[in-house]
Amino acid sequence: MSTSIQQTPAGMAEKAAAIPMPSSQFEIDCPYQATGPTTLRCSKCNRPLMPKDARRTPTGYVCPYYIKARVATFYNANPIHYAIVVAVALVLGAVAGFALRFVASIGFFAIILTFFVGPAIGGIVAEAIRRVLGRTRGQHFWLAAAVAVVVGATYFTVLPVLLSFLVGSPNAIFGLIPILGLVLAVSTLVARMRV
Repeated sequence: MSTSIQQTPAGMAEKAAAIPMPSSQFEIDCPYQATGPTTLRCSKCNRPLMPKDARRTPTGYVCPYYIKARVATFYNANPIHYAIVVAVALVLGAVAGFALRFVASIGFFAIILTFFVGPAIGGIVAEAIRRVLGRTRGQHFWLAAAVAVVVGATYFTVLPVLLSFLVGSPNAIFGLIPILGLVLAVSTLVARMRV
């Protein structure tokens, strides 16, 4: 004969009393402070959370500082890695500027070729940076690489156009073709590196 244990309200109260209640201290150090009265709480640090600041996650609402700290764990780059990104992008940017200037000098089909060459150059630069760095990831690699490519390509793409416009050359408008290629290259580079 089996006996089943019945849960009485008194037994449930004893069981609930045995569960440790969270202390007034927060589970983790978090600088977030609610700006007004609220009943919403962060599911990670248990602090009061304003609805406008809440970020929804699969495990509940969290404060914005938890999201920032969580995102930072995915990146492992240090300043040396950023210097490597800038050096590689600067050199490849100069090569890209020279290549875009050469494509622009071809003639009638230069604009059509630029629409293919520009994105290809951006993809090559992004892949070269990825191969040099291996598994190292930086949150702002894309920005450092984009600025370095523009700086590296400026001598071959932007300066000749400025000189043509200053001199008043009738062919100055065709000098914008390398700049178009540079814009396409940088946009492709940013898109590839932010993935």
